[in-house]
Amino acid sequence: MGLLGKGLKKPIAAVGALALTAAALLPAAAPPAASAAEARESVYDDALNALYANYSWAQVDLAYAGDKRGGGTSIRMEPDDGRAMYLYRDRILTASDFETFEMYVKGEGLGGQQAKLVFQTGGVPQSEWMLHELVEGGIPADELVRIAIPADEVSPGNAWVDTIILSDVTGGDQPALLIDDIAFVGAGTGEQPGGEEPGGEEPGGEEPGGEEPGGEEPGENGPGGAPEVVSGISIYQEALGAGFQDFGWADHSLDYAGAYHTGERSIRMEPDNGGAVYLYSGVPIAGKSFESFEFWIRGGSAGGQQLKVSFLSGGRPIAEVPLSTLLPEGVAAGEWRLASASLASLGLLDQVFDAFVIADASGGDQPVVYLDDIVLRAKEVIPAALVETRLDKHQVVLLAGESQPLEMTAFYADGTDKVVSEQAAWVSDAPSIVSVEGGRVVGVSEGVAKITGTLGAQSASAYVQVADIEEAPLYRDGLEPGASNWSWHEKNLLSEAEAHSGRYSIEFLPGGWDGVWLNGDQERKFGETYGVRFWIHGGATGGQRILVHLYEAQGYVGTAELNDHLPNGALAPGEWHEVTLNAADFGVTDGAFTGIVFQAGTEQNQPVVYIDDVSFLRNTSPVLFPQPELPTVSVDIDTASDRKPIDENIYGINYDDMHPTTSTLPFPVERWGGNNTTRYNWKLDATNRASDWYFMNIPYDNSDGTETDQLIDRVDARGDEVLLTLPTIGWTAKDREVSWGFSVEKYGPQRSTAAVDGRPDAGNGELPNGDWMEPINDPHDTSVEIGPDFVVEWIEHLKNNGDKVNFYALDNEPEIWYVTHRDVRPEPTTYDDLWSMTKEYGSAIKAADPDAQIFGPVSWGWCAYFYSSADQCADGPDRQSHGGLPFLEWYLKQLQDYENSDPNGTQLVDYLDIHFYPQEGGIAEDNESSYVQKRRLQSLKSLYHPTFVDNSWIQEPIRLIPRMKEMIAQYNPDMKLAITEYNFGNGDGLTAGLAQAEALAIFGREGVDLATRFGNFKAGTPIEDAFAMYLNYDGLGSKIEGTSVKTSTSNVDAVGAYTIEGTNGEVYVLLFNKDTVARNASLTANIALTGEPEAYRFSLDERLQRVTPQLSTGEDGAAAIALPARSATLLVWK
Repeated sequence: MGLLGKGLKKPIAAVGALALTAAALLPAAAPPAASAAEARESVYDDALNALYANYSWAQVDLAYAGDKRGGGTSIRMEPDDGRAMYLYRDRILTASDFETFEMYVKGEGLGGQQAKLVFQTGGVPQSEWMLHELVEGGIPADELVRIAIPADEVSPGNAWVDTIILSDVTGGDQPALLIDDIAFVGAGTGEQPGGEEPGGEEPGGEEPGGEEPGGEEPGENGPGGAPEVVSGISIYQEALGAGFQDFGWADHSLDYAGAYHTGERSIRMEPDNGGAVYLYSGVPIAGKSFESFEFWIRGGSAGGQQLKVSFLSGGRPIAEVPLSTLLPEGVAAGEWRLASASLASLGLLDQVFDAFVIADASGGDQPVVYLDDIVLRAKEVIPAALVETRLDKHQVVLLAGESQPLEMTAFYADGTDKVVSEQAAWVSDAPSIVSVEGGRVVGVSEGVAKITGTLGAQSASAYVQVADIEEAPLYRDGLEPGASNWSWHEKNLLSEAEAHSGRYSIEFLPGGWDGVWLNGDQERKFGETYGVRFWIHGGATGGQRILVHLYEAQGYVGTAELNDHLPNGALAPGEWHEVTLNAADFGVTDGAFTGIVFQAGTEQNQPVVYIDDVSFLRNTSPVLFPQPELPTVSVDIDTASDRKPIDENIYGINYDDMHPTTSTLPFPVERWGGNNTTRYNWKLDATNRASDWYFMNIPYDNSDGTETDQLIDRVDARGDEVLLTLPTIGWTAKDREVSWGFSVEKYGPQRSTAAVDGRPDAGNGELPNGDWMEPINDPHDTSVEIGPDFVVEWIEHLKNNGDKVNFYALDNEPEIWYVTHRDVRPEPTTYDDLWSMTKEYGSAIKAADPDAQIFGPVSWGWCAYFYSSADQCADGPDRQSHGGLPFLEWYLKQLQDYENSDPNGTQLVDYLDIHFYPQEGGIAEDNESSYVQKRRLQSLKSLYHPTFVDNSWIQEPIRLIPRMKEMIAQYNPDMKLAITEYNFGNGDGLTAGLAQAEALAIFGREGVDLATRFGNFKAGTPIEDAFAMYLNYDGLGSKIEGTSVKTSTSNVDAVGAYTIEGTNGEVYVLLFNKDTVARNASLTANIALTGEPEAYRFSLDERLQRVTPQLSTGEDGAAAIALPARSATLLVWK
């Protein structure tokens, strides 16, 4: 498993790191001190500064109305499982312009949270601070306290900052942090590292006067007139641009009136003896925002001057080229010529710079030159057409005086989307019933109102009822008639310790994710039921973290965090709290529910709480809400275009040895993979669980063959394949005894131990402060050395049992062994390490099994596609020493070169094997909150879309499959593509199944050759339905097999559409309604869609089954269908 998607650690640096060379431009070249900025830049004060974007992968609420330091809101962050709050500034801030960085923080519960504060520039950490060590006594629970850091220590390297990260350091669960008033304050020095200011004369040189120096002849001026208004940055047009300063040391003038291109002035420069014009920006400039750099230049009485152009960062050149690069024809006497180059050609797209220099390159005396209209042109961005606006709720029930937000999202033709609630114009058709402002609706009096938000020519509406309610009890002094206790451990439902009314309450010790589950015998439909009400007592301590869920029988419906709905954001000790929750607080806007679950919000043990008087709340006057009016989605099918045969191996899964799936579907591939397979000892049937579980050796308990032999026999019996991970790390479990890599007795106290497992000596290899232990442990505590012979013997063993395995993977995620298997492999792997292992093991495997299909390098995720772990996700020395090629491109080229040079033409690796997990928080989990549901379904576009950027630290279009296909086409055209770990959602929730089903359709359309989903799932869930649509859609063994053909949709964010031409002439059309309301789709095709197709569907209300759709067909190849909200539909024309 990879780093971020699975909660290990975030990468140290993001892609696109700031790279600075060490060489100086000239001895005198250095950046000047910036002028003092305003005395305060607010990062967060009731709202995030518009310059900042929230790319957090922790659960972060930027509009928390609980504890705050003045104003209206604060930030509430859940610092769990290594997740982080990530605030990114779209331009670089000079921290030294300020005196202090400050923020105010407190902890929920009992306080004491542990977190790390990191400041970054261009993805590179500049400084790191343990937040809890900045407060005497740790983070308190009773008040927001100020944390202050000297601004010049925030980024001591270059004084720049563009990212603030606050991350969990425990790796476990902690109560929430409350944060407010984040700011840089006070006037600083404005100084930056990089050398002294040029001395000698005042900058600017002497003003030329009287006759022209050097006998120059100005020649013809340019067109004159007002300078062009540039989309980008004006460095010099008639005068220096805003924020620029002149620190040149050539003899020059910035307002020479004797020559100009536009306006009436230019820069006059005598380019002699290394002299230069040095124009410094007070604000660092990110190259990625600009298309080109250009300026106009003219010689005086002579041309041909030799000049060089440089861009500097912190006083050091990051790009330096001769003027001929920008102006091949050279400088002309008396004639203005344009010098220009794209920033890409200058290597500046991924760089940050703060100065432009044009300097003498001759070292002698040269005639005068004139410079004008020096500009950076911004990338031309044509605004994408607005396709549709959509609200997150189309129906809401309120109480008088209650408010709820309506969030409007705009969807654009380029596949991007944006929340536009504040930009939209809102209106209520009955403001005396419901008022609306900025998308927030407030109940005024009983009745129904239509709320409409409009952006441009698009609008979206919701209906809001203000209702009266009455209680329908589930528990009052005991379970009510019809109510059942479905709790998964024994609970005391008749505790006399505390009671809100009557004699009894429910006593609950909320730890280990345990829960109290009360289920009723009636289905409570949304609209007819407003929500729930209960009373809860914080016991002697208060501060417990509780989650409240709604369930429909065994099906999950929605979740609310209790602390979000308590007056001070936490349970108080010794008090009863009344809690009333709207269904909307659970993210529920449709459907039904039957039960309520109170669950511990942490794995840790917490003190007792008491629950009493639990009721559903009936709407006394329910209404039938109209469906919103939304445009029909157009789907066009062209069976003659974009034809790609679909390999059934894309419908594979990973085998979970701890919790094997209960599904009996015929998965074509099951992968033996994951961290636990890297040190599997096939001879002993034992493995090491790595960092997943305290680096512990644990034997399998099989009486009839080993774990892998049993898996292989089971899969082979149904005619399918096992993809077997072979260890290349050089170590394996030494015996069948339970042992561990970091003994507390041997190596000292550690942050966490396996005490819960009865093994308090088994540590996690981290010091109590969270740092990794150094020096490292003895790997022989758990493991013994192995080499290729160990793997070859295993293959021979397998062949002796029949030719059942031919798919072999070169271990698992070797780039992060220094994290996951650091007890035996603490050093980050390099380009050469990975290639050496590939050659050594790949050739041995091919010799042992001539039919072997080898998968490599089994990369963990985004960073590993481009860099080795030795470079820490940045363009560092390891990559530069290998031609500057991104890692996978270099790896593919090495494989092709090896094949070309090998006398037998051996192809060492047959499948480029990568892993992919969406890096946006919550998606690859069982989270089914309304926000995560929306983002999960949109995140699928990361697999293919050319412009889609998810809300993660990656901050660029991922285009995963096309990107990999392009690499393969360029460097190793015969290579196949495998994605052997991916996950778009876990658990029993509907959107996890919808995302899975559409991901399989995308794999087929985009030409993936093999894919295996990582993550356990059960039979009878939407995730199983997703696979069944392709492997057994009718329950009788019918599969989708054939060729993907071109299918386009007018709004992929509403309805995803895919068509497969079957091997026997069938036409399969897959339609995924991702909206929370029903949508209509019109289908046109170059073939006639006539007759009644078979239809199969799963949705919130039904598991996969045959249905009778609302569908009409015509003789012109057209069809129309109504698609229920959040549903997957398969149409089969035979």
